[in-house]
Parts: sequence; structure tokens; C-alpha cells
Amino acid sequence: MKHRLSLSLALLLLAVSSAALDARVLHVGPGQPYANIEAAAATAQPGDTIALHAGTYAAYQFVEGLHGTPSGEIVITRYADDAPGISGMWQFRSCSYLRFSKLVFRATAAKPGRLLILDNGGSCATQTHHIVIDSCAFLDVSDPANSALKFAGVDSFAVRRCVFGNLAAGAFDLNTCHQGVIAECRFENCLTGGHIKGGASFITMERNLFLNASRDGWVAFEFGGDTSLEFYCPGSTTEVNDLKFHSNIVVGGYRGLALSSAVHCDVASNTFYETGQATMRFLTTSTHFPALTGNTVRNNIFAFGAASQYMNGSQQSAGAVSFEGNIYCSTVSAAFNGPYWDSPALDAVKDPKPLLYGNAVPMFIAAASGDFHLAAGSPAIAAGAAASDPALDFYGKPFATKRSIGAAEYATSTSVIGARAPAPAALRVTPNPAGENIVISLNASDAARAESIEIFSLLGVRVMKTAAYGHLAGAETLQQISVASLPAGMYLLRVGTHAALFTKAGTGAR
Repeated sequence: MKHRLSLSLALLLLAVSSAALDARVLHVGPGQPYANIEAAAATAQPGDTIALHAGTYAAYQFVEGLHGTPSGEIVITRYADDAPGISGMWQFRSCSYLRFSKLVFRATAAKPGRLLILDNGGSCATQTHHIVIDSCAFLDVSDPANSALKFAGVDSFAVRRCVFGNLAAGAFDLNTCHQGVIAECRFENCLTGGHIKGGASFITMERNLFLNASRDGWVAFEFGGDTSLEFYCPGSTTEVNDLKFHSNIVVGGYRGLALSSAVHCDVASNTFYETGQATMRFLTTSTHFPALTGNTVRNNIFAFGAASQYMNGSQQSAGAVSFEGNIYCSTVSAAFNGPYWDSPALDAVKDPKPLLYGNAVPMFIAAASGDFHLAAGSPAIAAGAAASDPALDFYGKPFATKRSIGAAEYATSTSVIGARAPAPAALRVTPNPAGENIVISLNASDAARAESIEIFSLLGVRVMKTAAYGHLAGAETLQQISVASLPAGMYLLRVGTHAALFTKAGTGAR
């Protein structure tokens, strides 16, 4: 028996070693063995890595039937720290076990439309499945007819730590998709963040940041919509069901979240801050599966500014949506009687027990600067309805047993992206909001010990690193750096153990 076990173990180790030896790196780009993705995919095997070298990739690429395995994903990524320029649309059809990592897709004047699509070829029998898109960016699409990223028939997927920005189109559309997660992504300056529809189910959106992610007539994101009958999978009975919107922060834009013919969807522990029109919409939109029913909205903070204090929808009956433990607050008025709900359309479903607060009551540490941690004394602290999920808040901190309301659990000392919270005014950034440059102020002794100056997005992605401070005389060290290359948004500056949040203004700010 011992001999048999040893032989079995040896054979197993041999198989694993052989698989590792078989895995290859397929080099793509100018002067490399493969000119483009199509050529590399034609020979790729499970476990291989397709590595893009620096160069311009502007041609349409079509890949069908590319399959990794559960133990051997095919990885498509950049080579080392190269920055390949990808602008031509890539289309992957009926593929499985693929991972896209650290790629930047950027539309151009010559290629203004969709950047990446994964689909099923029009048949639910050939769904694309087991797909990971990690730490990628989708930028600068100017054709409003096409979302930057589209899934059309994708199951068992994860889209994490991605950036969608500067889009005159939708960011991410998902049709006929199931069993997935969209997490820690940033949607900024978009026509709309996108939609999920077409019989989609069991998809979670969690810990995402939406900054000005919708324009007039659109929403930051929509659960549901309307789909032509031929695009549903056989057996579908809903437009969407069992979707989750958890621990997200939605700032600005025209509208927040829409539930459109959605069934059993859960909107929990989010923070909505100063959207321009309706913060939430409750609609009956689907031709074939119109019901809006069994949805829950719980433990959210809805913070209304001067532009709008509004919840919008079409005629709904009791049971369409239920509310529990939600705060409705004003950022501009000391007295606040709550938002306006479309009447009589939403009379049967409007929150029966709203928690209402004016702007004299502390809510966030510094929302105007992008810090949505709860301030000491906030009525949201430990006030949430009992729940087991979501487990983590927007910043990655576990919710307490007696959870707080909103996207951030309360902490006596906050930590943002691993940086220790500084003593008041230890590190200052001016001007704030910033234009093309910022001036960093730090006491000379701390500056002398700092090894580098780093800037992070609110999702924790380092977007800039510069040389350390010099040893200058005086009680305070000043250093100016350019942030002209950064898109508008909120950022964390870290110098040594000190950190400060600042906002980069849009084009035209000085």
C-alpha cells in the first residue's frame, strides 16, 4: 500500500510538473513571434500567457472557441511594464477560462466605439464562461451607440479593479449573463455606468465607485430594462432577478440606480451623494416580463444636494419594493422633510419609516473631498437593520455585528488604502480642487524621512509615484508636482506615513 501511495504521488507530481513545463509565454507585438491576439490565440493552450509588448493594436480582432481549464487559465496581459495601445475592438466568442489583466483599452478618433466584447454567438448553448477581467481600463469611447465593454451571454465571471472613464457611451452592458461579480471598479464621467438585463441573474455589484457616471436622461446603473424575446435563454421568466448592489458609492451624475422590471434584487449598504435628478428609479419596462416585485432597499444613505431631492418611478403596487433602515439627509438644509416621491405612482411602496436629517447633523468626515467615512456622532453609526450581508464596506472593512448605515462602517481611526490617517493638517494639498499642479506641504522632519510621493485612486490603484522630498531648511517643506495627466476625480496622496485626499478638477480648471 505504501508503495502504491508513493507511486500515485509521484505520478501526480509528474503531471503537475509537466503541466507547468507545458505552460508558455506567447509574445505579441512588433518584432515578436505573433503579430496580434488572433495569431497568438490560434496556438494558445491551457496555462499559457499571451503577453502584449509595446505597440499600437488598432485592428479588429476576433477569437472564437479559446479555452483554458479550471487549473490552467489562459492569461492575456501586457509584457512586463510595457504599455500597449489597444483601440481596435476585440471580440471573444464562446470561450472559457480566460483572464484579462493589466490592459488599457482606449478608443481613438479612428476607432471611437466598443473596445471589448465577450459573447455566446447568439446561442445560450454556447455561453462564454469562467472569465476574469482584472485591473484593466476602458477609456475615451466617443460613439454613444456602443458601450465600452459588453458581455452578451457570459456566465461565471469576475470583473475587478477596473476603470471606466471619459465615455460618451455606456461603460459596461451585460445581457443574458449569470453568476458573476463586478467589484472595486471605478465608473467616472460616463454617459451611463451601464445595465444588466436579458434574463440575467445572480450578479453582485459591490464596492464600486461611481463619479459623475450618468448624464441627462441616464442612470449610473440600471438593473433591468427591455429585451427582445430571441435574446433570452430558454426557461427565462424574468428580465433580471437576484442581483445585488452592495457597498457602492454613487457621487453626482444625473441619476443614481434604476430597478426596471427587476425581481428579488437587493440594494444594501450604499451611499448615494448629490445626484442631479432622481436618486433611485422604480420602473416597469420589460415587454415580456414586466413585473417589478420582491426587491429590497436597506441600510443606505441617500444624501441630497441643492439640485434634486427626488425618488422617481412608474405606477407600482405593494410588494414591488420594501425599505428598511435607510437615511435620507440634506447636504444644504438644516430642516429636511425627506425627498419627493412620485405620487400617486409610488404611494404604495415609498419608505414608510425614513430616517431624516438636515445638514446640521454630522454624517461624513469629508464627503465634499471624497471621504465618505462616517463622522463621529453620525446617526448612521450602529443604526442599521440587522443583516448578514454585505460582509465588507466600500473600504474593505468588515461591517460590525451592529452594522452602520451606508457604504462605510464606522471606525474611530480611519484607514484609506493602507495609509495611516494623518494628524490634522500634517499634510496639506493646495489648491483643492486642483488644476494642473498641486503644492504639497509637510513639516520638514517628516518630509526628510519620506522615500516617495504616491498618488492612488480611491480603489487603491497607484496612479503616480515621484521622487522623494529633499532635505530643505525651515519648519515646513513645500513641493509642487504636476497632476495634469490625471483624469478628473478624487485621489489619495501619500507621503511617508501621512495621507491626504484631494480632488482633481475637470478640464479648464487652474
